[in-house]
Amino acid sequence: MNYIVFLDYVHRYYIPIILVEGIRSLPEGDRHCLVELGERLAKELPDAIFRTGNAEGSDEAFAEGIKKVDPARLQYILPYPKHRKMKIEESSYKIALSKMPCVAEERAVYHTRKASSEYIPMLEKRDKIPILHSKSRYILRDTIKVIGATESGLEPATIGIFYGNTENPMKGGTGHTIRVCKQQGIPVILKKEWMNW
Repeated sequence: MNYIVFLDYVHRYYIPIILVEGIRSLPEGDRHCLVELGERLAKELPDAIFRTGNAEGSDEAFAEGIKKVDPARLQYILPYPKHRKMKIEESSYKIALSKMPCVAEERAVYHTRKASSEYIPMLEKRDKIPILHSKSRYILRDTIKVIGATESGLEPATIGIFYGNTENPMKGGTGHTIRVCKQQGIPVILKKEWMNW
């Protein structure tokens, strides 16, 4: 998707919700590209909300650019209430999975199972094994970033912009989030596309 098509798509929405995220192991040489894109999008799309998970690397770099324009337009979906809270501006919106109604989590479980069957064993045992409970919060958070949780005032994402693993963009949490987007019919823009904007 080129930039003109992207703009045309997001302008169809009154308040577009744009996912901005990717891998934690962001090469330092690419970091400025994510910061610059975050800043550019925040300037050029004044009605947009930018949703992220507050992970190190890509999430943090995109958010840095958006914060330069308006941190109040950042929406953080967190696995736990205090997840990297020092990286979040006071004016940014934040909500943790643990603060959402059980129905939102169960919906996330359903969509996680559909998108990424490799997580089914972890999800089935999450209430019995503490370490799996902890790990499952991150993958369920990734799902909610896409599908939203209307009970908590979170609309589904409009579009997703990702900085993925070059060799295997469908790997890990970023790959899972991309699969959920595709499952929900939400357009996905990978770095090979947006780096040419």
